Amino acid sequence: MNKIYLLLLSLLPYTMVGQYTDIINSNLPGNSQSAYAVGPRVLQMEGGLWYEHNRHKVTQTEMHYAGINYAVRYGFFRERLEAMLNGTLAYDKTLAHNTTTTHFGFVNNTIGAKYLLFKPKFLDEEPNIYSWKANNSFCWRNLTPSIALYAGMNFLPNERYYYESVPTLSPKVVAIFQAEPIPRVVTVLNLIGDRFLTKESTEYSYILTVTHNLDNGWFSIFAEQQGVYSDRYRDQITRLGVAFIASANLQLNADLGIGWNDTPQRYMGLIGASYRIDNHNSYIKKVLNDKVKTTKIKHKKKPKKRKKNDFD
Repeated sequence: MNKIYLLLLSLLPYTMVGQYTDIINSNLPGNSQSAYAVGPRVLQMEGGLWYEHNRHKVTQTEMHYAGINYAVRYGFFRERLEAMLNGTLAYDKTLAHNTTTTHFGFVNNTIGAKYLLFKPKFLDEEPNIYSWKANNSFCWRNLTPSIALYAGMNFLPNERYYYESVPTLSPKVVAIFQAEPIPRVVTVLNLIGDRFLTKESTEYSYILTVTHNLDNGWFSIFAEQQGVYSDRYRDQITRLGVAFIASANLQLNADLGIGWNDTPQRYMGLIGASYRIDNHNSYIKKVLNDKVKTTKIKHKKKPKKRKKNDFD
């Protein structure tokens, strides 16, 4: 039976196991989304404690924020699909003209799903065991990105944290492009349309993230550039950070960021972690069991031996 499992596993389309990884693959550090799902029957939790200091040049106000970012991701149905809930809980303290105000509550929550639309076939090719150069040199085809689409719904936004009145429910869509131009370097580009029910609340943004996995395999460093564009607010935000793989199912990360606008000027930092509950093997086993049940192995009947008689 084990041999049949191995044989069927080798015959299954690679996309069945192409998105799942043996080591946790988190969207952290940074604010961009990966093109890939976590894998069927994998529950992954990502979050972090963050602090941000804002100083507004025009209004002469100073703002201190602290809070929690959280995300829950679950893969189901197919390797390419995942559902996601993410949001922010914040405490803020604002100093303006000798007056201090504080507030605690949710900033926003979003629920949605992501689906991998396209993955280049060459990513499934086995490494060339005879050539280090073939595996590590630059190749133009490596710039071909995997493409995914995320669609979600924002709910229960807190208008205190926005420059305009925002709808109670509003859509969010993200086009995601991910490529590995050279070994150990991954680039991710997110193009985002957010709260576009009304012109006043519509916000467009991009996030470009470059991650480099160091030679030891356990540490990664990243740089990220984010641009935000709306009628009331525009900014460019730069982040730098590091991630550490503590175990196959646990990642730790930290990052620092700065906003280049002065209305307000923003400084921020985050310490986070990602953890997954991995039941992916049970999904693969179920698929293989279904394959075994539907596969019929026909055996050729041996020809009957002719009985000898007295005349032979």
